[in-house]
Amino acid sequence: MDKANHFKISGKELQSKTIDFLRFPLIIGVIFIHTDFSNIILPGVKQINFVNYPIFSHVFILFSKIIFATCVPLFFLISGFLFFYKTDVFTIKVYLQKLKNRVHTLLIPYIFWNLLVILFLFLAQTFLSGGLVSGNNKLIIDYSVQDWFRAFWDTSMINPTLDKSLPINSPFWFIRDLIVVILLSPLICFAIKKIGVYVVIALGLLWIFNPWFYEPGLSTVSFFFFSAGAYFSMYQKNFATSMKQMLPLVAPLYILIVIATLYFLGQSWWSYLYCGGIMVGLILAVGLSAYFIEKGSWHTNTFLANSSFFIFAYHRLPLVFVIKFLFKLLHPQSEAVLLLLYLACPTIIIVLGLLGYRLLRQYLPKFTAFINGGR
Repeated sequence: MDKANHFKISGKELQSKTIDFLRFPLIIGVIFIHTDFSNIILPGVKQINFVNYPIFSHVFILFSKIIFATCVPLFFLISGFLFFYKTDVFTIKVYLQKLKNRVHTLLIPYIFWNLLVILFLFLAQTFLSGGLVSGNNKLIIDYSVQDWFRAFWDTSMINPTLDKSLPINSPFWFIRDLIVVILLSPLICFAIKKIGVYVVIALGLLWIFNPWFYEPGLSTVSFFFFSAGAYFSMYQKNFATSMKQMLPLVAPLYILIVIATLYFLGQSWWSYLYCGGIMVGLILAVGLSAYFIEKGSWHTNTFLANSSFFIFAYHRLPLVFVIKFLFKLLHPQSEAVLLLLYLACPTIIIVLGLLGYRLLRQYLPKFTAFINGGR
């Protein structure tokens, strides 16, 4: 008897294992998204112009702007699925209990990690020199009471030169928008129960026509993919099994979309290719993971999966410093060095994050659980 068939796992178990498996690879993708050399200034001088490095720029766009663009939407989908998982009746009592749970898993880590970034920025602004601090942003010591609140919601209100509405720990825009969509989850639940998949389709069209809409706490990407996950959960549809069955279609289609997205970069209708690549790439990521997990070829490393939130929470500021330090040290002026740095910077951050998580979990397990939302 074939070994893979002998140990065939159930659909629910496959879905659970797929979610757990994806956590760490998706975080790696997020770190690569943030490994952006396009605006490195040392000191007061922009270091590189992508136009002068066509090979590196195409590699960066291919991975950080196209392939890994699937990571955050997939996190929203998983979050929506888990929020409504095994929830037969969505009463006020159930809703309040879910909010209470999210205080520990989302709100407390959100406050802690933003506070930590404020502390490190204050120390950097006070003691560091040599161009590692840009000097373009308002000093923490000059923050007003309003600025302190804005730092947790939208730092563009503190530093008008910023073109995005992000909290001071910028990747936590995901947590901020997730909290907002969870607060509005009764409306999502009601709409899906009354109208079904058409709500998801409508939100999907809204996202496709405006994929980069990011008002603080309100983004089209969060509402669409969270609602899509909620739909799968509320109607008890196994998204891992469904997406695995679509592999023969989506695998070649995704390759074609990625090539087209790279080739037609800059066209006015490029965003439609971008959105198509995200949706097909999401199906491919889930389907491939489910396929190889079911075969027994891929397994979840529990330590890596558990460390994912810590690495996500800590990575942004250290990544900026590592990039600036290595640029200051190496003064990259060639395609090869830039490509090397593009791999080295995320690798350093991931290794340091894994080491830091292991040490914290070993010596301060309760504190580590507290700042990681119990993960």
